Amino acid sequence: MENRECRRNYRTRQQESIEKYFRLNPDSCVTADEIYLYFMNAGEKIGKATIYRSLDRMVESGAIKKFLSGGGEGATYQLIDTGNGCDRHFHLKCTCCGEVIHMDCEFMDEFEQHIMEHHRFRVDNGRTIIYGLCEECAQVHSLTEK
Repeated sequence: MENRECRRNYRTRQQESIEKYFRLNPDSCVTADEIYLYFMNAGEKIGKATIYRSLDRMVESGAIKKFLSGGGEGATYQLIDTGNGCDRHFHLKCTCCGEVIHMDCEFMDEFEQHIMEHHRFRVDNGRTIIYGLCEECAQVHSLTEK
């Protein structure tokens, strides 16, 4: 057990680089492939398996948030910035372009209260994602449907 705990706390240079990448891009919502391409273009060799392991550890530790895409396209990741309340508000994710919108408004507080009072269910805001289309993608889709 102690050996497993030591491995979990052990950080490689590559893991530190990935953590630094997220700190330098706090508002970005990126895929593992985008991270891989970033480091490849920067001349830093980090394998995809290392990136996925690092992302899994960071999600498990609560450092980053994982957004699953609809349609089996994979996942995107974003730094959890507790300073901006990211762990306390809902998120909207565009299923077309992948944009993540932080939804910090009073109506969602009312919505959360309604769910608790009428459905006896407590929502975990920081992990709640509503999927749909952003304004720009919705306009493009409405034009192509005509």
